[in-house]
Amino acid sequence: MRNTLRYVLLVVVASLWTTLCFIVPDFLDSPVSGPKSVAILFSYAAALGVGQFLLLYVFFADKYASAVIVPIYALLGSVVAYYRYAFHTTVTPVIIDVTLHTNPGEAAGVMSWQLFLFVSLNVLLSIAFVFFRFRHIRLSMRWFHAIVAIMLFVLYYSVNGRLKRSISQRYPVNVVCSMVDYMKIVSKKSSERALPAVHFNDSIPSLDVVLVIGEAVRADHLSLNDYSRNTCPRLSNRTNIVSLPYIFSEHTHTAASVPHILTPADSLNADLALTSLSLISCFDSAGYSTAWISNQDYGHTYADFIAEADTMIFPNAGKSVFVFHPWYDTDMLPHVCTMLAKNHDRNLLVLHSIGSHWYYNNHVTPEMQVFTPLTDNRVVTRNTAEQVVNSYDNTVVYMDCFVDSLISVLVHRPAIVFYLSDHGESLGENGNWLHAAGAEETKYPAAFVWYSDKYAELFPRKVKALKKNSTKHYRTDYFFYSVLSAAGIEPEGNNASFDIFME
Repeated sequence: MRNTLRYVLLVVVASLWTTLCFIVPDFLDSPVSGPKSVAILFSYAAALGVGQFLLLYVFFADKYASAVIVPIYALLGSVVAYYRYAFHTTVTPVIIDVTLHTNPGEAAGVMSWQLFLFVSLNVLLSIAFVFFRFRHIRLSMRWFHAIVAIMLFVLYYSVNGRLKRSISQRYPVNVVCSMVDYMKIVSKKSSERALPAVHFNDSIPSLDVVLVIGEAVRADHLSLNDYSRNTCPRLSNRTNIVSLPYIFSEHTHTAASVPHILTPADSLNADLALTSLSLISCFDSAGYSTAWISNQDYGHTYADFIAEADTMIFPNAGKSVFVFHPWYDTDMLPHVCTMLAKNHDRNLLVLHSIGSHWYYNNHVTPEMQVFTPLTDNRVVTRNTAEQVVNSYDNTVVYMDCFVDSLISVLVHRPAIVFYLSDHGESLGENGNWLHAAGAEETKYPAAFVWYSDKYAELFPRKVKALKKNSTKHYRTDYFFYSVLSAAGIEPEGNNASFDIFME
């Protein structure tokens, strides 16, 4: 009994150590307002500390196993926590991919004496815990203790959906989950898909086609569509902007929406999102240089589409929705300029934006925070409806600036830009917030097209048809066929009802 009490005390102290060093850094940039919010944040950390206790209870059960597992646990946890605190990055499939393919020179550039000191102190502390376990504790029925702790951890992990999601995003479960997602992505990249048969006009000398996949931007919050607030001051002053205010999306989360809009999938042939190559391969077969520039992580449902591109760029690879730190779409623009500077005659650039994803304030520079008061709490329901709408509308203002800056790069080239958000967002309607729940307001994403004067000279009939069709009601099925049509690429069996450039 005395040894068991010593063992429990050892695990409690070790849990406090790992919670303080490896879990707390995840919460240091979380926006909170008032004592109640601080208490809620503390309760989250404490709940995660319970998970640490159960894991360490298993790790220390066998003293010989603990001599190997606990120092490795400390080493990896120290590295993850240091980069979370110092660089506001976390473990994601993209980070794993970058880590596995980095060279020694690049690795040296993100190391420092502070990292070495933090890791060394934690590893030494872990060795001290192991030493105490060897010298002072003789645990009987150690496998029984371990099995019970594993069962309790699985139960604890599964009992509440919100807690499960939180644990999944924290060390060490986030490492395991990200590695599993990464392996899914690697597997999907090698999956067999069919290339849609296409015919293309080889007489087009040069053309830039840019696709901006928005995030959670709803059509009725664009001043282009007569929203009461001026959320699109720059685009409203642009010529050659055509808004599509009546687009319907049956999918209200990114994982389902993006595969749907990039493939010939439609409401009657949804399986094509799983069996067909995307429009990226269609452009590749037509001789285009292709690039995927993403301000989001890999998504395992569309990772194979990303791999179809000649070039893949992730400017903010270590960001996730659990990192409350500046994360801007304009970070993609220098990479757009780099790709265009390569002087390929034909370019397809797909820009996957973070857009209007919660936490909204993270995705807007301070000078773009034009509507106030802003949200000040990471829990959406802890803010007033006014705060949420203000912060959300600021993301639309920032989107306006981002796309306008993109257009400025293309304005003197034969070019066309498509903007389509993957879905909309709930802003308190009927008690609904954010997206993915299928609420009606999340099914109407923002969509618009900009074309340069040189594009209009190349395709006057297409421009005329686009303007004529702009007020028609389309499903997001239109995107695949219309993007190809804009470049003079025609898939076999093209359905004119999906093509906004067809009269």
